[in-house]
This record gives sequence, structure tokens and C-alpha cells, in this order.
Amino acid sequence: MNMIMQQFRRLFSRFRIKLLVAFLLCTLIPLGMVSYVSYTVSRSIAWDKTMEASILTADQLHAQISAKIRQAENVADALQYNMYTLESANEQELSAYLDTLTLLRKNISLYLSSFDFYQIYAFLKDETFGSGEGLYFYPLSQLDLLSVSPEDLQTLGASSLWLYRPQVQTPFMLSSDKKTDCVICSRALFNQGSGQLDYAYFILMDTADFSDLLAASFSNVDTRGYLAMPDGAIIAASDPELCGLTLPKAFLQEIKKKQEPYFVYEDSYIHASILDNGWYQITEIPKSYVTGSMAVLLRTIFIMLLITLPVTLFVILFISRSLSVRIHTLSGAMEAFRLNSDPQSCDPLTIPKPADPSLYDEIDMLGLTFEQMQAAIKRSLDSILKLSLREERLKYQLLQSQINPHFLYNILGSIKTCQSLGRLDVADQMITDLTRFYRLTLHKSDELILLRDELEIATLYLNMEKLCHNNNLEWQIDLEDGIENFLICRFTLQPILENCILHGICAQTPNILIRISAVYGDDTVRIKIEDNGAGISPEKLSELQQSLQDQTVNYEKHFGICNVNARISSAHYGSGQITIDSRPLKGTCVIIEFSQMEGVETE
Repeated sequence: MNMIMQQFRRLFSRFRIKLLVAFLLCTLIPLGMVSYVSYTVSRSIAWDKTMEASILTADQLHAQISAKIRQAENVADALQYNMYTLESANEQELSAYLDTLTLLRKNISLYLSSFDFYQIYAFLKDETFGSGEGLYFYPLSQLDLLSVSPEDLQTLGASSLWLYRPQVQTPFMLSSDKKTDCVICSRALFNQGSGQLDYAYFILMDTADFSDLLAASFSNVDTRGYLAMPDGAIIAASDPELCGLTLPKAFLQEIKKKQEPYFVYEDSYIHASILDNGWYQITEIPKSYVTGSMAVLLRTIFIMLLITLPVTLFVILFISRSLSVRIHTLSGAMEAFRLNSDPQSCDPLTIPKPADPSLYDEIDMLGLTFEQMQAAIKRSLDSILKLSLREERLKYQLLQSQINPHFLYNILGSIKTCQSLGRLDVADQMITDLTRFYRLTLHKSDELILLRDELEIATLYLNMEKLCHNNNLEWQIDLEDGIENFLICRFTLQPILENCILHGICAQTPNILIRISAVYGDDTVRIKIEDNGAGISPEKLSELQQSLQDQTVNYEKHFGICNVNARISSAHYGSGQITIDSRPLKGTCVIIEFSQMEGVETE
């Protein structure tokens, strides 16, 4: 397993492989996410649109069927008056009765032709004239023609009784053998005094009309619609095979308790609504119909991925190769330069670049920088020789700046060591930082300088010390807003930082972290310098604290920090003071506090 992991790491150690993997991840992951989000959003939209369209169709159909039912109710209301008038005229003279009977016949014929009902039957008392007419009028004793008994009609009052009767016989005058399934709207008048029916009439509607409405609405889709009675019997449907079936009780219970526009039953979404006569209009939308509308979308996304992926892979391979070849060339040149024992004696290594400088990209600029770096290193080596000849003069300047002269020796020694080891980039950086450090210290010759400049000098110093100590030195600088624009006594921080490094690094604390923070006090600037180094023994700490309190300068002991303390205690330099606390192997904390002195930044 370890060998496999090593092979895997070795494979991914090459820049080209890393670049290729990065390109693939940066391309395929967004592409996959976009495809997934597009499919999810489109699927949701398609699902909503499909359901909305199906429910809208069902609601429009509901309005048509309810209108048909209301027509029957309205006709029944109109016939109620004619039937009552006919019943009253039966007890008067014959001519008035015949006129009323004729008017009723005309109205029934008009309603049949106007509203396209299947038939209207009026049942009169057996002894009443015209009850045996056989087209519109029948005797009450023949109610069984519609499979209705007088008991079924006793409690109607002014309301309607809706019935479903299969295979109703057509009157002989119209057809001798035609039978039709009918939806019937029933009305009757029950005489409470005699306990007998006075009359009853029935408006018949062909269930095929309702089935045609349902079939026309769902002719081109997999959705099915049907009408069901409260007991679950299906009387009309868009699919003829459903007629005559009975809905399961569990299905009816779901319909009765439903609160949402639809509910799920088995493999279908069910939309149910109650008609004006109390029956159910039900629409079944198969899940396959809803998901089927998204198949085209899924295929489109899949085809786009099949087209996009090869093109993307080709582009990635081309770009990664063009980049990695130049990086490989640059890396080889740098490696050859690093391994050369005498950089001054060899010719500068060049990196292939376009002839037109305006066409340079970042890699070309990196190659150009490398070439310039070679020349700079050679110039820097010459500068090192010149610096060695001016060692005495540098000692004097370092003493004047309160910097330990061994600091310069350490830097030069580190530069020489880096040169010997071929670490010319580190040597060049140390020379650059050293040059920048002295430029700042010489340029900022005033005794009071901006805290910003003092921190820059301190940072350069820390950078050089870090290189000298093999990068086992780290630091953090935290400033409150605007505090860097106040003045501070020149060379306040460097001697203290030097002590942190010189006395903080030991065998027990080989790595040291220095934290520098500057905050506002009461009309003062408060600077805290903390380290996690070796600390100070209690005896030496007590001695140092006493020297700081007395503001004395001992050239043999604690010269740097006491020198700073003496200088900043002057009213001209901020009437400041330094306090120190330390614990062995835990670190040291130095606090410098002085009055706020506003400065003006100058070039």
C-alpha cells in the first residue's frame, strides 16, 4: 500500500500532471454543477408546468360538467311550476287541464332540444288523463322503468335526487330496442295527507356525453379523467374500460380528506373535485407522464456533455502542454545555474522567449527576471567584496545606530555560506534586505521618525535575522488604525528585537515567534513586544527592571534596552518608559509607552 501511495505521489509531483488535474477539476466540477443545477431547475419547472396544465384542464372540464348539471337543476326548477300547475288543473275542468298538459309537453320538448338532454319523463297518477302517453308521460305505477320506487322519492321536497341508471329503455316511439346509461336528475311531490306521490319527473342525460367531454380533454395525453358517485362507482370516463368499475375505499378516503390540489396514490397524482350534485370528478396524472416530459431535457444535457467533454479535454491538454514545456525549460535552467560551482565564470543562461517583448506573458517575464537575477547576483558578489573593504566604516555606523556589529558579520557570513551552497537566491535576498535596511537608516536621519518607518526598518532587520537563523524566526505585527502616523524615537524597536532573538533562541526554544502590537493609550502610544523564547532568570530580570526604573545606562550590561529607555524618557522624545516581564522558557514581554506626537510624512 505504501508503495502505491509513493507511486501516486511521485506521479503527481510533476508540474504538468498537477496543472492538468487542476484544469480538469476547475472545468469538470463547474460543468457538472451547472449541468446538475440546470437539470434540477428545469426538472422542477417542467414538473410544475405539466402539473399546472393538467390541473387547469381538469378545472376547465369541471366548469363544463358543473354547468351541465346546473342546466338540469334549472330545468327541474322550471318544470316544478308546470308540474304543480298540472296537478292543480286535474281537479278543475278538462279544457284547462288539457291546456296545461299541452304547455308542459311543449316545454319538455323545448328543453330537450335546447339543452341536449337524453330524455325527460313525467310520471302522473295512474287515473290522470294523458299518463299513458308513452313519450313524455307515464303512470306512477311504472316508476320501475327507471328502477325507482316511491320510497326513494318521499323525502325530496324541493331538492333533487341524482341517480345513475344503466341501460335505460328508450320510449318505443323513438326506438324499439335502444338502451342507454343515464345520469338522472329527479324531482317529486309527496302528498303528506294521502301518503302517496302526486307526481315525479326525471331529467335524463346520456353518460356518453360526459365521457365525450372527458375524452376530448385528455385525448392526446396519458392523463385519465372520470366521474364517480359518492359510493365510488365510475359512471363516465375518458377511457371506456373504466366505466362500471368501483373505486377502492382507501382511494375514496384520500379524496374526502385531501387538502392539497392533488395527492399521490400508487403511481399517479390524483386531482379530485366535487361537482354541484355531490359527485366526484377525478383526474389521474401518471408519474411517468410527468417525468416523461423531462426526458428530452435530460437527453439534451447528456448530448451537450458528450460534445463538451472531448473538446474541453483537448483544450486542457493543449494548454497544459504549452505551459508545462516552458516551465520545464525554466526549471532546468535554474537547476543548471544552481549547480554551477562558479557563477561568475559561466555565461548567463537564457530562456527562449518571443522576439516581440509586447507578446511576453508571465512565464516569459519570469524567464526575463531569472536572467536579470543572474546579472544581479554577479553584481551583488562584487558588492560583497566592496562591503568587506568598508568594514571599519560600517562598524562606526552600526555603533551609532545602536546595532550590534556582530549582526553585520552574521549577515556576511550567511551570504558567503549561501554562495558556497549555491543558494544564490537567498544570498541575493539578504543583500537586497541589507541594502534596503541601510538605505532607510541613513535616509531617516532625524531622531524622531514615523512609527511606519520604524516598523519598516524593524521588519527588514527581522528578515535578515530570519535568513541568518535558518528560518526559525517568525513575527506578527498588529496596529490600530492610524497609529503608524505618530512619531517615535529612532532605533527604539531594533535593540529590543535584537535582544529577543539573541537571548530568546536556545536549545529548549529553537523556534521563536515575536508579536509586535501598537495600540492607543490615554494620549499615549503603547507598543508591546512579546516573544516565546528562553526568557530571563528572576535575578537578571530584577536587575534589569531596576536599571529601567532608575533610567541608568550600563555599557557592560543591558546596553541596548537601557539606552532606548534613557532616550525615550526625555520630554523631547515623548516622556516614555519601558517595562519588562519574563518567565524562564515561557518568553518575555516588553511594553514601550510614550506620548502621542503627530508627525508629517515627507519624501
